[in-house]
Amino acid sequence: MGFTRAEFERIFPAAIDHRPFDVDGSTIRSTVNGGSMQLDISDQKFRNIASISLPYLEIEFSFEQLAEDDVTEIMRFFDLRYQRGGG
Repeated sequence: MGFTRAEFERIFPAAIDHRPFDVDGSTIRSTVNGGSMQLDISDQKFRNIASISLPYLEIEFSFEQLAEDDVTEIMRFFDLRYQRGGG
């Protein structure tokens, strides 16, 4: 994801529809629809293109006890909150 850690954390509550979550270092956990989701976030990284340095994070999602439709909807909602406009 092309965000700094601070940007990611600012948007995150809205991205999970303001459900409660716990943070333990680089791991975030939340319950949803009787199951759970976990995000493991990498350290801040940078992608260099010529003289431009763009921040990004690698994020691994894990889901337990959720139907595939639930996971699809969670990810759709999550992705919409992190989209950036541009033209």
